[in-house]
Amino acid sequence: MNTSLRHPLIVACFFVTPLVFFTNLTRNPYITQICLLNILVCAAVAVEFLRPAGSRGSLRLPWTMIDAPLAFAACIAAASWTVAFAGHEAFFRPSMLSEGARVSIFALVIMVFPFFLAASVCREESAADAAALKGSPSGALAKLKPGARDPGWDEYPVGRWAAFALAWGAAWALFPQMRSSRAPTGIWFQVWDGYGAALWAGGFAAAAWLSRAGRTADYLHLALLAGFLASAYGVLQYFNVEFIWPSILNPYGGRSVSTFGNPNFLSSFNVVLLPLAAALFLHARTLSRRLIYGTLFLALGTAILASLTRSSWGGAVAGLALLLLSKDIRARVAEEPRAAGLLAGLTVMIVAFWPESSIAGSYHPSVVGRLTEIKTFSQADGYYSPFHQRLLIWTCSWLMGAENPVTGKGWGLFELFYPFYQGHLLDAVSFFRTMRTHANNSHNEIMEIWAQTGILGLGAMLWLWAAFFRSFVPGWKSVRGMRSTLGLAAACGVGGMLADNLLNVSLHFAMPGFMFWWAAGAAAGTVHPPDRPWRTAGPSLPVKAAAWASGALLLAISWYWVCTWFREAHYFEGFKLLRGGSAAIAVKELEISRSWGPREVNSIYELGNAYARLERFTDADRAYSDALRANAGYDEIYFNVGTIKSSRLGAPALAESYYRSALAINPISPDIYTALSALYLQGSPLQIDKADRLLARALKIFPNNPNHWNNLGFVMSNKGRWEEAEKAYSRALELLPDLRVAESNLRAAVRRSNRPPPPILAALDALRELELRMSRGDYSAKSLELASSAAGALPESSKARFLLGTVLLAQGRDKDALGHLETASKRDPGLLGARLNLARTYMRLSRPQDAARELKEVLRLDPGNADARNGLAVIGKSQ
Repeated sequence: MNTSLRHPLIVACFFVTPLVFFTNLTRNPYITQICLLNILVCAAVAVEFLRPAGSRGSLRLPWTMIDAPLAFAACIAAASWTVAFAGHEAFFRPSMLSEGARVSIFALVIMVFPFFLAASVCREESAADAAALKGSPSGALAKLKPGARDPGWDEYPVGRWAAFALAWGAAWALFPQMRSSRAPTGIWFQVWDGYGAALWAGGFAAAAWLSRAGRTADYLHLALLAGFLASAYGVLQYFNVEFIWPSILNPYGGRSVSTFGNPNFLSSFNVVLLPLAAALFLHARTLSRRLIYGTLFLALGTAILASLTRSSWGGAVAGLALLLLSKDIRARVAEEPRAAGLLAGLTVMIVAFWPESSIAGSYHPSVVGRLTEIKTFSQADGYYSPFHQRLLIWTCSWLMGAENPVTGKGWGLFELFYPFYQGHLLDAVSFFRTMRTHANNSHNEIMEIWAQTGILGLGAMLWLWAAFFRSFVPGWKSVRGMRSTLGLAAACGVGGMLADNLLNVSLHFAMPGFMFWWAAGAAAGTVHPPDRPWRTAGPSLPVKAAAWASGALLLAISWYWVCTWFREAHYFEGFKLLRGGSAAIAVKELEISRSWGPREVNSIYELGNAYARLERFTDADRAYSDALRANAGYDEIYFNVGTIKSSRLGAPALAESYYRSALAINPISPDIYTALSALYLQGSPLQIDKADRLLARALKIFPNNPNHWNNLGFVMSNKGRWEEAEKAYSRALELLPDLRVAESNLRAAVRRSNRPPPPILAALDALRELELRMSRGDYSAKSLELASSAAGALPESSKARFLLGTVLLAQGRDKDALGHLETASKRDPGLLGARLNLARTYMRLSRPQDAARELKEVLRLDPGNADARNGLAVIGKSQ
């Protein structure tokens, strides 16, 4: 086979893609990894399988135990998507095409291709061993007994790998001093660095040389090398040590992300590798080899701990437990009890005493704290978000599958349709309303398959993994040689990541998904009947034609990922420019992003926002509609289209359906209720009835929203139901006395109905008089009387409590003022005057730390606030 061409591509997959990482280049830092990995895998498949088929007309694929269930699963996926496509409205079909294509490309390139590439590598190695065996006069390889040792264990040059890992990793420690300065914008300025490029070139050359034999063990060691480097970096991040980037990467609190961009991706990657490291350690005979593999095992394990991903902790335990089912592994533990016991003891000690992260932030628990926090949170709040949010997702997943139990909601369509099922639950079950999320996946692989492909998909999944693990039953009883043992360990890693993904989503992301399926292929490649290691076809003209057609498909997929990278890079440039106030320049970048394609919802949505900011409303409407064709599951897009059509394009009749779609997805958005009710209030009596029903629904969810009460008062006024109108307006003003439109509406309703003025109007008059007095510096007894009266009449008004506390503070009644100012600040954190006066009160009461906390919060909300800066300076001098 074309191993000379295949080898550098696989090296790049394992060495470059897990470790290359940019923080200011794309919205998600792992986009570059994803694009590069997909292109490299496509190229490797073309070289390995299609090049010989295209030139000679013959095709050879490795036989594996999951060929039949994998083919069946592919048919079920295609059938479920087809059924869903035929059964949905035409409006959703562009989104279904987009999402179905995206997920199918992932399945092909990240799942199927790595699996067969790894199996092919292993089969070629088996063939080479068989040829060598025929030429072995003593038949030494054939005489190996179960559990005996392959010469490869002691001959493998692991010392060179360790030396390279240390040297290359240490070279990056000089990066802060050697890197070139970078411009804040510009794609290529973010990518290129001379010193970094030299390190990558040297590292790639060294990794390619170390793995030049191209064996299963070489590529798995390459994966272990990448895992070690990423793990070491991740652990350093956990302890607040950062030597690559100017500032600490802290997108997930105290959870380290390393080069993977997400702690869950690093942890799952390591879950697959951990049984491999354990097997290598147990088969190491010399002290130096045990030190290397033991250090590797602990580095992978500590990075899993540093990710704080509990599902991966469970997956790691599951993978190692599967490994211990092997009779050979248990024999090695019995043969070397001190070494195995030392590693196990160190592991237990590290887990038990693993400290909290040193990364600044409010959330950095220890391992024990992470395990026990569920009890603390559930006792305090009645719910635990990580679990109950998953419960929300699983409930939606169940409903999606139950809609069509045979074929599910449709392959690849989970993310598209999930928001609509979630919206229904948020409306019906108040418990879930604080847990709304945009779920890409189900966070449980069983529910994922059920939701998308129903009973048939679950059957295919069960068949596939039953066939896979059943083939390793003999291996757990006895295994011979390095390659077979590594294959068994890889299978254990696969089992560990499957367990991990009972609560995780990492199988559906490129880097951990690639590692999972490569390990599965490597494992499958070690198990095959002696009489049929390969499936062959040809030589024939149809095979040659199919190879050329497949090559064209791979080229198209590769170009898709090239376009994706440029789209994402230009999108992020435009995103940054738009947030910086440069809308006109941002539009140019976002238009370039759109021109690259393929269609993606976030980038097109941002283009619509940029157009709207420049008041190019027709263009914005067109961009938002295009975003919905990419993914029709975003309430904010529907809302923006409705707003533009109703208020900017003079098409209110068209706006209603968009607002209602937004509401179906997100029934806990007060802005949608406000906008849709305002639209209804401009219409006919029939529309007024719609507004009545809508506001009644809104107030069940938002009983303290003054705008909804004001709009309800307007509805009641239009219906001549004056008493109800008066109550609604009064309630709006109790919540927000400064809502002038509600006050004006109430006074108008009083005049039209000839009813006596309600008490709320007198309270508002007192509040206005109090504000006038205080603006003149009047904090007399009369002002205190007015403040007390207003606070009593408006008990839910933050402003009234703030004014009362301020008057009390001015009169020297610090302790009396404290409670009112704390209440006002808690109810309305953005009421800066209340926070400043609360800080002054704390200072008078000799509580400088509390005062400093409030002043810092004021500066966070208003960085230029001089009073807060001066107050902090005074506190600093006094300490």
